[in-house]
Amino acid sequence: MKGVVFTEYVEFIEETFGFDVVDDMMEKAGVSGVYTQAGNYEFDELFKMVQSLSSIVDKPLGSLVEAFAKHLFTKLVTIYPKPTQVYNNAFDFISNIDHVVHPEVKKLYPDAELPSFETLSSSENQLVMKYVSKKPLMDLAKGLMEACGEHYNEPLTVTYSLAPKKNEYFIAEFTITKK
Repeated sequence: MKGVVFTEYVEFIEETFGFDVVDDMMEKAGVSGVYTQAGNYEFDELFKMVQSLSSIVDKPLGSLVEAFAKHLFTKLVTIYPKPTQVYNNAFDFISNIDHVVHPEVKKLYPDAELPSFETLSSSENQLVMKYVSKKPLMDLAKGLMEACGEHYNEPLTVTYSLAPKKNEYFIAEFTITKK
């Protein structure tokens, strides 16, 4: 997993819960805590940190990941503003993630393992998408989508349902609705 996710996660925890919680989380997770944006790190290391944080602050994993995703979206738009400038609304941006954002990520990080998104249906007020990934990051995707709606000043309700895992892939169906 890309270092920018790790560095932003640590920054988010420090801003939200304080430096002492970051220290406790790192210690409890058994991780070094030394990350660079350009580095590559194991997904399991991030997962251990999220699990540790969840037990320290007594909040569900999913809600912590969603909150982090909103922080991450804002940071990524600041670092890489061009993709969001191509579209005028959240649905257009979200439905084109695989065509606009992911190719750019692959240019920067050729070895990145990204989820795939397929639009299953689309109307003026609802977008249904299929998510496929080797990593169970549905809550991260949900938070990113909600943050995207906020970016375009279009509040969204995002839900997902899991399908049975197929081989090594997690599959979910997201329903994104304009409020």
